[in-house]
Parts: sequence; structure tokens; C-alpha cells
Amino acid sequence: MKKLAQVFIPTALLVTGMAAHAETSDGKVVAVSAGWAHIMPQGTKQGVQSDYLLSGTTEFNSQAGFELEDTDTAEFKLDYLVNDNVSLGLILGVPPKLDIKGKGSLLGGVLNLDKFSKVGDVEVYSPVLTGKYHFGTVDSKFRPYVGAGIMYAHFHNFKLDSAVSSYLANYGASIRNVKIDDAVAPVAFIGADYNINKNWFATASVSYVHLSTDATLDVYAGNTRYVQGKSKIEINPVVTYLGIGYRF
Repeated sequence: MKKLAQVFIPTALLVTGMAAHAETSDGKVVAVSAGWAHIMPQGTKQGVQSDYLLSGTTEFNSQAGFELEDTDTAEFKLDYLVNDNVSLGLILGVPPKLDIKGKGSLLGGVLNLDKFSKVGDVEVYSPVLTGKYHFGTVDSKFRPYVGAGIMYAHFHNFKLDSAVSSYLANYGASIRNVKIDDAVAPVAFIGADYNINKNWFATASVSYVHLSTDATLDVYAGNTRYVQGKSKIEINPVVTYLGIGYRF
């Protein structure tokens, strides 16, 4: 949460300061939209480091790692119109559940991650602060825009797939203490609004998020922790959005 405060509080103060100077040709200063977002992670496996705690040895397997699968979610956007061409915004979404696919073998070949449809899933809370430049005038029917922003990603409620748990149980082993670190990432996007009338508009965009994080987990034999695994998870999603909005 400290990262969240460091990123969002200064930006919120900036937006508040600019609010007093907001002016658009038609007097409308707020736009809201809701729609569907399709999330397509582009990252690939980054290798896994295994620290064998009892022997004090370390192994790095560059052929193993984790990748996230495509998913969909509902998304909501709020934009403050500074003037006809510039807006500041906030993007929120229903936290999507992302399936995590494992690649390669771990634990000396005992655990072949490729055998499983997934190793688990995790929910992601990822608000984004944005700034956009809209081309044309407020009365233009079709208004392309470009923008950039910053995302805060919080990974929550990881669940290990039951097939992986059952497989490890056959060896008297279990995976515990899975932690996926929060991350801050830059966002770039392009899009366009189509004005249906003076208030209602349709909107679409494509964005790219340069997002990666670190994950750790412990492997136990009975009640003894004997391996700690570490891996970078590269996500780098392309996100498409299609929605309907209202200005007031």
C-alpha cells in the first residue's frame, strides 16, 4: 500500500489543483464510461531459482517459469476534462482472475509443470491514472486520442490448482506461502470516441502495460521447509476496451 500512496497521492493533488482551471467549449467537464476489457498477457517464462535450504545449494532453471493466460473483465473509466483536448482520468475494473500456466520442470524433474493445465490462479486489482490528448474539437463526431498513465497492480487471493496439490501430496510435499509482489507499471494507449449525441459516446482503445513482478513460494516435506522458489513473472499485457459513455 506504500507504493500505492507514493504513486497516486501526488497525482490526485495535481488533478485537484487543475480542476479550478477546467474549461470546455460545451461546459461538460466529466466523462464516464463502462465496457468490456480483454486482457492478453504477452510475457514469457523467466526462469526459476530454487534454494535448497537443507543442503545450502541453489539451482536456476532457465527453461522453467510462469506465464499468464488471456482473460476478460468489466472496466470503468472516469475522465476529468481539463479543456477540449486534455483530460485526466482513472480506470477501474472488476478484478479479473488470471490463470497461471507453468512451464518446464522443477525439484530435480519431479514436478513437470507442463503436465498441468494451470498451476493456479490469482486476482489482480489494477487501478490506472491516465492523461489523454484528444484530437479535433469537442463537437467532432469522431475523436481519436493518445494517452499514457501509471498502473498499480495488487495480486490477491492466489489459489494453487488442486491437480498440482494432489500430485505433490503423493510425494509427501506441499506448496505454501505463495507471494506475488505488488508492482507499479507505465501504460501507453491509443483510442477513439464516437459522439452519438452531445452527451452519449461510444469508445474503444488499445493499451500496453509494461508490467512484471516477482513471486516466491516454499516447498515443504511434511512440516519441514526444504525449498524456496523464486521467479520473475513477466506479464506485459495488451488490453483492448470497448465501452459506452456519458458526458456531463
